[in-house]
Amino acid sequence: MLSLLPMLLSGCDTPPPVTGPPSLVLVSIDGLRADHVGIHGRSPSPTPTLDALAAEGLVFSQSFSQGNESLYSHAAMFTGRHVSEVAAADYRTFIIPDSAMLISEILALYGYQTAGFLAGGHVHEGYGFNQGFSHFDDSAHFGSFFNKVPFALDWLDEHDPRDPFFLILHGYDCHRPYSHPGAFYHPFDADYTGSVDDILSGRQGTEKVFNGKYYEGFSLDQFLHEIGEIILDPETYIRLSGFAEDNPGVPLSAQDLEHIDAHYDSGVFSADLQVGRFIEGLKARGMWDNTLVIITSDHGEDLGDHGIYNHRITLTDSTTRVPMLLTGGALPEPLRGTTQDSLVQAVDVVPTLLAAAGAIPPAGLHGRDLLTSTDAPAIVFQEGVLDMVSARSPTHRLLFRGIPLTFEYFDLALAAAPPESRHFVLYDLRSDPEEQVNIAAEQPEVVEAMRRALLAWRAGLDRSDYRGTQPTDPSFREILKARGYW
Repeated sequence: MLSLLPMLLSGCDTPPPVTGPPSLVLVSIDGLRADHVGIHGRSPSPTPTLDALAAEGLVFSQSFSQGNESLYSHAAMFTGRHVSEVAAADYRTFIIPDSAMLISEILALYGYQTAGFLAGGHVHEGYGFNQGFSHFDDSAHFGSFFNKVPFALDWLDEHDPRDPFFLILHGYDCHRPYSHPGAFYHPFDADYTGSVDDILSGRQGTEKVFNGKYYEGFSLDQFLHEIGEIILDPETYIRLSGFAEDNPGVPLSAQDLEHIDAHYDSGVFSADLQVGRFIEGLKARGMWDNTLVIITSDHGEDLGDHGIYNHRITLTDSTTRVPMLLTGGALPEPLRGTTQDSLVQAVDVVPTLLAAAGAIPPAGLHGRDLLTSTDAPAIVFQEGVLDMVSARSPTHRLLFRGIPLTFEYFDLALAAAPPESRHFVLYDLRSDPEEQVNIAAEQPEVVEAMRRALLAWRAGLDRSDYRGTQPTDPSFREILKARGYW
């Protein structure tokens, strides 16, 4: 059983007293689904650091992302607005426009020094994530916390602990293909002797696993995003389901599939270890006592629950239920060591950080301050990259799919579609927590109620029609094309 905990540091000089506004840290562990965290039931736990922090922090047991992909989800997390309000919800053209106001830009106006250490991929500056940072580092394309934490600690060494800072730390350790380099290769399931490691050795290996079979001969589709980057097309997974009907594939045993999960957990463990290293770095530098830390994720991973090993084909708990943990010396004492079961979401991050900083939130923000507000939403709304929206209540999830979110008459289609049509999927989470059985035809009254909620939410959005454009500098375009999503 793993028992490795972050090391204790001692012998540090006594820091000067800090009386100003707290420093703020946002940690995004890309691809971390909630039920693979120890405090949410995973055993053996791959998250000793998060588990220890939870004992003295504020944990939200029902936390959700606003989307099922890094670009969409982080855009909502960093702006406090839903995906369709940031830019047109078209995965081929989506970038954050200069007109959007990121949390980094707002806090800079309040005197915060701002630093972003993001691991490239779909959160690099080409997608607009560098706005408002006095220091921004998106090196190590699809990199891990192992790559990013040293640079973040170096930046802290140059920072006066008496001055407030805002820092974002991000890594892809547990993102597919579940074989990112880390301190340990097989901390879980080390006795496995099958062939799955060969599949995981390729960047796209897990993308060819569907319904428990490996389809080596399946070719993956890509498209050219408007910023000039080559991206794996999410519709590939739809085509894979058709390919599987006509091709035998190689069956994977239960032990094989468990080993893929073990590799995922090894990435979770690696991220947890490095986040612990960063937390201890804050403490060693005398910065912990006046810092509020939010630790969360942008999306989960399906891990075969609905046939695939990715996150972009559906909006379910496997792909959108994520951890949300508040900690740090600036967390109010009454909240420490507590858990709240109300619904929370990614758009709550910005209001919470602004409230902690004593900043006035700009008009149009969604979400709530998690430190003080008890006005929890009855439903969380989410947008996916494959033409779908979701309404998720404590008891049900309704999906409406098959119509592009940017279609001029999307709301009319949503209002008119019969509950039993192919466009609706309804899950009763009380009897079907793994979201396997569509009961839309059996519970039309629930479909109607949640449809009305979706329509009201859509009506309240200040939707954007902004679309990214390809860069004109030929050399820059070549660089972006070379940094493909593989």
